[in-house]
Amino acid sequence: MNRHACMLIGGAGTGKTTILKDKLRNMDPEVYSNMGINLNCFTDSLLLQSGMESVLEKKTGRTFGPPGSKRLVYFIDDLNMPEVDKYGTQQPIALLRQLFDYSGWYSRDKLTWREIAQVQVVSCLNPTAGSFFIDKRLQRSYFSLAVQLPSPENLELIFESILSNHL
Repeated sequence: MNRHACMLIGGAGTGKTTILKDKLRNMDPEVYSNMGINLNCFTDSLLLQSGMESVLEKKTGRTFGPPGSKRLVYFIDDLNMPEVDKYGTQQPIALLRQLFDYSGWYSRDKLTWREIAQVQVVSCLNPTAGSFFIDKRLQRSYFSLAVQLPSPENLELIFESILSNHL
């Protein structure tokens, strides 16, 4: 596994979240754990950092990581939803950039550096909602894939299979 950050981009109803949740659900639980985080207009960097740190444990020195020898995959949904402040930035996006660029962040209580190890980030983004864009300096860290709405024939097949299991 390459461990690069991956982002699925597409409109509402294209199945971005379902695709990533299915992939995470089918990963080897002995090797990987995952945490889902939904961003919205009220999410700030403190809330995101607190959530991301809640599943980490102290390893050695200033290094934090997932419990045991597992790798942790953060699934961040609606990446572009946080509010844009008066400076044109989004606090949670700035925190993610710091994680990607420097492999860590500062603790909020002691203001000491925390190196975050053995984590990966996958995200979804709907370009027709939220702030309509994300910082290009964050986007460069992602491998981006476009997800299109299924054709009418495929939608019919999907819903027929769902309904046949319930009837």
